[in-house]
This record gives sequence, structure tokens and C-alpha cells, in this order.
Amino acid sequence: MNIINSAKNKLADPLLTFKYFERLIAVFCTLMPVILWLADGEMQHPFPHSISNYVYMEHSYVFGMLLAIAAMLFIFNGAVYYKTEEHLHISWHGQWYNIVLGLSLIGVICFPHEESPVPHYIFAGLFFLGNAVVIAFFHKDKDKIKSISMAVLTLAAMPLAFMHVISLLVAEWISLLVISIHFVLSTLEMYKQVNEKKPKALLPLKNCSE
Repeated sequence: MNIINSAKNKLADPLLTFKYFERLIAVFCTLMPVILWLADGEMQHPFPHSISNYVYMEHSYVFGMLLAIAAMLFIFNGAVYYKTEEHLHISWHGQWYNIVLGLSLIGVICFPHEESPVPHYIFAGLFFLGNAVVIAFFHKDKDKIKSISMAVLTLAAMPLAFMHVISLLVAEWISLLVISIHFVLSTLEMYKQVNEKKPKALLPLKNCSE
């Protein structure tokens, strides 16, 4: 019972809940290409050209399941923030952009790139370019240089892929790693103000359930 009560108390804290989901998304994004590769068959086989190609593997349900989980994590992350925004120092933008990014992943699932290339690449571009914009503009003051540098790295990876310097999968993996780092950075010292020049007045945590 002590373990259950401890878990309930931690989950009742919006700051801890937000931190756990941010880091869960970070781990999930980092490992997704590896999980798909392992689910695709023997370990000796090469990686495909892009993550989207996994929709055509024998166990294609794994692709749909993993992207759906990632989408739900993004959407739930945004929903949790929307509910507790007035109690957290995190930027108010968090109440909508993770939901948009999660919905774009659902679009990637619903429109395979060979059958529906136009909507597929629109949703994929919305996810990766959207994350680059989010990382560049929505960050803590102290992480400004790191965040802008990571956003530039994300934007540079895609042209390199289309120039065949790197594979599209490598470019996508770089983007996922950048997203993961961004989420981890946002969970460090979460009790401090995001923007120190524009301090945010918070309501007491006891009002979260009201």
C-alpha cells in the first residue's frame, strides 16, 4: 500500500507528472527506430531508407502501434499541460503544440507514403519541421543557444538526406534525438521560470483538483 500511495502522491503533482511524460517521450523517440528494426526480422538485416518504410514490413502492426503510442504521448503531454498550466512555469505554448504534433503523427500512420505520398509527406513534414520550430522558439532562457543549435541541426538534416549525403532514416533519427534532448532539457530545474524577464504568477498546487 505504501508503494501505491507513494505513486498516487507523485502522480497528483502536476510538475512530476509533466516531467515523467516529457522523459518518457524522450526515451520513446530515441528508441523507436531500434525497436522497429528489431521487429523487422533478423538482426543482420540493414536499416531501411526511412522510418516510414516500416509500414510495409511483415509485422507492420508494430509500426502502427509504436507511432500511435508516440502520438498519444504527445497529445496526452499537451493535455496534461493544458489542465495544469496555471500551476507550472513551463511556457503556455505547451498547451497546444504537442497536441498538433501528435495529430500529425496520426496522419503519418493513416497515409502510407507509397499509396498516399502527398498527405503522408505533409504530415511528416509538419511533425519534423514543427518540432524544429518548437525547439527554436519555445525553450527556457538558459537553453536558448542549445535549442537554436539543435533546431538548425534538425533543419539541416533533411536537405542532406535529399542530397543523398545521409539516408532519410538517419535524418529522421537525428530529428528524433534532438526532440528527445529538447524534452530532457525542459524537465531540468522545472521549478524555475521559463522566461526570467516575464515571470509567471502561479496558483497554489492545492487548487489542481478544483
